[in-house]
Amino acid sequence: MSTLVRDTLAELVSRRILILFGVITVVMLIGVWASWEVRESLTLPSGEAPPEPAGGTLVQTRTTAAIAFVMSIYLFFVVIASCGLIPRALEKGRAEFYLSKPFSRHRFLIGKLLSIWVVYGLLAVLCGSLVYVISILIHGGFDIRVLLLFGVSLLEFTVWLSVLGLIGVLTGSGSWAMMLAFCLWVAQNLLSLHEQFGQIVANKAIAYTVDAFYYVLPKTGQMGEIGANLASGRPIESWLPLWSSLLFATVVGYASIRVFERRDY
Repeated sequence: MSTLVRDTLAELVSRRILILFGVITVVMLIGVWASWEVRESLTLPSGEAPPEPAGGTLVQTRTTAAIAFVMSIYLFFVVIASCGLIPRALEKGRAEFYLSKPFSRHRFLIGKLLSIWVVYGLLAVLCGSLVYVISILIHGGFDIRVLLLFGVSLLEFTVWLSVLGLIGVLTGSGSWAMMLAFCLWVAQNLLSLHEQFGQIVANKAIAYTVDAFYYVLPKTGQMGEIGANLASGRPIESWLPLWSSLLFATVVGYASIRVFERRDY
């Protein structure tokens, strides 16, 4: 496991991903600094402070919402950066090298996915934490519950990694992994409107089919909303997006292992 983590970290450095995340973080920090004027908007024209929202102070609520947005951007880029890692590990020459080691195929695949989760997930959390710390130093409003947001973001990354793992094993192509991941992202966002769709479609069979796809496919966008609500102290209307997405990741991860064990490299 430690060898795979070092290998994944070496890939991260060689592909200059750190430079990309450094640029994104600098842009985020500039935005935080420019938002200093938000303090002036926290008072009414009469000079009185506006009513505090449920779950925390106004500064805490705004900061948490901003960090939730920041983490969604970091998550997007870590998913894109991870698309080619499994196919690259299975390239001719590298696959023979890895599979010649004295451990089983399923241990290799699980170890590789875990190493990606550790390296790239930690990168996203560290960058998000840096932005959050700077925000706190400028605006105040520290809230320990923001750790729940980071935790849910890592769970989102877990779901995406399961998908990328299966696509990588099946196709061996980073381009296919990126394209299909993007299609899944679009599909899950459209399917989040399944209730509204069912109300306007007369054909019940189509409506039920859309509902079925909604319940089967992951819902990482709604997982992000759950994380933001947890961090803000707002109530959770439904835990379905969280547990169903993790169940999907478990099934897809198992399928990836089974396919990988049967493939000839």
